[in-house]
Amino acid sequence: MDIVKDIADLAKRIFLKDGYHAPMLFVKGTKHMIPIQLATLGATAAEREQDLFKVGTWFARKHHVGDLELIVFVSEGWIGKNINILPSQDPKRIEALLIHSLDPRTQEQRAMQFEIKRDPKGNVRDLKELVFPGVVETKGGLLPAFLEGYKLISPVHN
Repeated sequence: MDIVKDIADLAKRIFLKDGYHAPMLFVKGTKHMIPIQLATLGATAAEREQDLFKVGTWFARKHHVGDLELIVFVSEGWIGKNINILPSQDPKRIEALLIHSLDPRTQEQRAMQFEIKRDPKGNVRDLKELVFPGVVETKGGLLPAFLEGYKLISPVHN
């Protein structure tokens, strides 16, 4: 069973039905998995990492999922085509549904991206998985920030 693929399938169904997907975390431990919707995230990468660190500390105090096995983040975002500028500034950027995961035991990160296809009126018509040629290393800071916040509290509360 591939939990990340199952979460991606669920996220795609939600996006196609509703036309958007709120940012969400799925946190799986040895006891169970809990999804949480994130109300707001900072405007910059550094602010978003701080936010996820805080969510990690909050989550460790409020939820007892056991030893962490998987963290999955679902959000909308941009994929840039020009590596010299931020994706949000790239005029040729791709609007995408993004699924990022982190295995806390191995620190392995994975990513799945789905290009959002819209009709001329802006309605979502399809999601097309983007597969990049060659080996693309996934290294984001959001999920490690959540994990660090969680680990700060979890020895005391879990």
